Amino acid sequence: MKHAIWLVLLGVQFVQGQEQLSLKGKVFDGNKVQVDIGDVLLLVPESKELVSYTTLVRGGFVFKEVPKGEYILEISTLGYATFSKRYVLHDSLEVVIQLEEKTTDLENVEVVATKNPITNRNGNFKIDVQNPVFSTMVDPLEVLMKLPNVQVSPDRESISVLVKGTPLIYLGNQRISFGEFAALSVDSIESIELINNPSPKYEAEGRAVILIQLRKNNDKGTTVTLGETLSFRQNTNNYISTNGNHSNGKWNLRGNLNYNTIGQWESNTFAFAIPAENIHSDYLVLIPDNKRMQMNSGLGFYYPINTNDYISFNTIFRRQTDDAGFETSTFLQNGGKTNEVTSETENDNRRDYFSANFNFNKRLTENLNIFTGIQYSSFDQKLQTDIANNYNNEGLVLDQTRNQDYKIESLAARLNFEQVISDNVQLDFGASWNEAKADAFSQITQYEPVNEDVIRYDYKEILYAMYANTALSFEEKFKVNLGVRMEYNQVEGQLEKDLQPLVERENTRIFPKMGLNVAIDSTKTLSLNYSRNINRPNFSQTSSVRVFINPFLEAGNNVDLVPTLANEISTNFQIGNTSIFGGIYTNKNPRYFMIGYQENDTVALLAENNLDEESGYYVGLTVPFSHKIWSSTNSVSMTYNKIKDSSAVFTKANPYLYVYTNQQLRVAKDTVVSIGGYALTQRKEGIIERNEMIVLNASVTTTLFKKLQCALRFNDITKAMNYDESYSINGVEAHGTYYADGREMAVALKYSFGGTASNTFKNKDVDENLDRIN
Repeated sequence: MKHAIWLVLLGVQFVQGQEQLSLKGKVFDGNKVQVDIGDVLLLVPESKELVSYTTLVRGGFVFKEVPKGEYILEISTLGYATFSKRYVLHDSLEVVIQLEEKTTDLENVEVVATKNPITNRNGNFKIDVQNPVFSTMVDPLEVLMKLPNVQVSPDRESISVLVKGTPLIYLGNQRISFGEFAALSVDSIESIELINNPSPKYEAEGRAVILIQLRKNNDKGTTVTLGETLSFRQNTNNYISTNGNHSNGKWNLRGNLNYNTIGQWESNTFAFAIPAENIHSDYLVLIPDNKRMQMNSGLGFYYPINTNDYISFNTIFRRQTDDAGFETSTFLQNGGKTNEVTSETENDNRRDYFSANFNFNKRLTENLNIFTGIQYSSFDQKLQTDIANNYNNEGLVLDQTRNQDYKIESLAARLNFEQVISDNVQLDFGASWNEAKADAFSQITQYEPVNEDVIRYDYKEILYAMYANTALSFEEKFKVNLGVRMEYNQVEGQLEKDLQPLVERENTRIFPKMGLNVAIDSTKTLSLNYSRNINRPNFSQTSSVRVFINPFLEAGNNVDLVPTLANEISTNFQIGNTSIFGGIYTNKNPRYFMIGYQENDTVALLAENNLDEESGYYVGLTVPFSHKIWSSTNSVSMTYNKIKDSSAVFTKANPYLYVYTNQQLRVAKDTVVSIGGYALTQRKEGIIERNEMIVLNASVTTTLFKKLQCALRFNDITKAMNYDESYSINGVEAHGTYYADGREMAVALKYSFGGTASNTFKNKDVDENLDRIN
């Protein structure tokens, strides 16, 4: 079957999506001199509700992907009378506007300039990145952190959405990895949106999607942006970024190179007991300075064949090295024997990730679009470890050396169609194929007594998928989305020394999605959604690689992990920008990191494990607000989450609160002060109990000399990002704390030079399992 799909992908021609309307224009004064500074708003005629916001750039503005309809265009700039005119868009429109000179007092300018850059539609949050509040930021992660419910990990290497888990990331209609998003230039981004109820085209793993839209223009030229962030945590970190973009007015070439030197600090402590075995342990591990080097690079090329057809390719390469020495202090009681152990461990860890894709897009007919692409990705990890132990102050002795290697290769292809049947009906459908193969090698040498253990583990996974989604609208008040995705998945894992597979699974699953939007009036909308999703473990979590913590505990992976299946019903009532939302959900086989122990094992294992079930509900309220120089976004939600497992001790589950706030003050023309953060109350979730926390952040951003953007930020001011948890499961009683290196003071500089370059770049990641590779 895969060969048939491959031939179809190579032979088929492709099509651009349905043409989007745009409104763009040039703005001049009475002397026909372009006006370079000003705020441009697109409003709903009756309610004056903000549809989109941008600023004048070299006398021009552009609103892209505007639905057909009637709008008010409003332009405000100091020294000129406010321009306001009604336009009816049936086709894309380009206008030339002449402003009348007029003295405008400062207060009026402030009112216009502080339109809230965070909007909320049907429970989906959207940041207008080109608003001055965000355009001065250097790092796209800093922008993303301003979205409610989105949390970036302290090491800045992962993101999660409250209740929803890890989101998918899309660049337009193109799926990208977290590393590709982090490498984007803020200058090139127009908006970032959090979609809480994505359609089936976003893959079955998508309980939430982060959608990024790039700025687009057709100008020739070259731009280069240089950035540096100096970060002070427990250790000093330095992030250097270079982004370049070149266009001749038709084809487009872009590239990036980021080099980061990070002194990562980590620590955690756990006390755990196995009463049935009369085992008690308490340890503290500290990594004072993990010397981490990261190099992220990418190169992409886009060539439009004509208005609707194009070819493109994109590559990324990421290398990370870790030179991490750490020390563990352990108290261990095993039966009647007690030991106090100090362990010193040296880890030399290298990770290489490469991915390349090719896209071909063509318009077959006026209403039929087709896309195809192929993608190859690989990930290689090498871990060398020396372990020395000091038992009861008798002296440090080399105990073990470990050489471990994990490599995975993934090949994927996909085919998508978009069919516009009428103004009120659109059909999307497609198919995809993915095959991944992984090899894990471990060589463990024990010195007293001398022993060598070699483990080889091979893993293979195949995934075929088909999807269809229909979007219907009735009388402009009712919008319905009906979709379904079907997936066939085959998994096999085998130890080289075994005759039979250790893991062997074969599943066919169906994932329906349904959505209904009812426009009650111009300011009120009610939405109802149902979805069934899947969340698969990362490929690396199914390997045999382990990391030493102390003589009785190791951190590792779990070859027996199975996917988590989720069912969710959600609703949202929108009143202007205010949202009242809620939902109920159930998760089968949820995954959590826990300490496990099997009878006759020599060590316990801290690894991700499947539990039986997780269920709950959530309700919340989001209220944005703007007044003069002040804009504010506030959200509060209550969540009840109950985790169950037959081997665990169940305690009472209680609801917990999440409160988010972000306050921004424009204290000068190019200077913005931001203060905000979030709070979580204590979380009792049936099996796991977690601590409360209040995390506060602040920043000051400004622009100097028009092209030098500066930022000073303070993160985790309260130093509250320490994660306590306790549980009793499978005979293990544990309580511990993960200490996060979250408190930070950072200084960031970004400078852009060169002429304007086109950002009309289209490229799509084909591999749906991309985020599972590294």
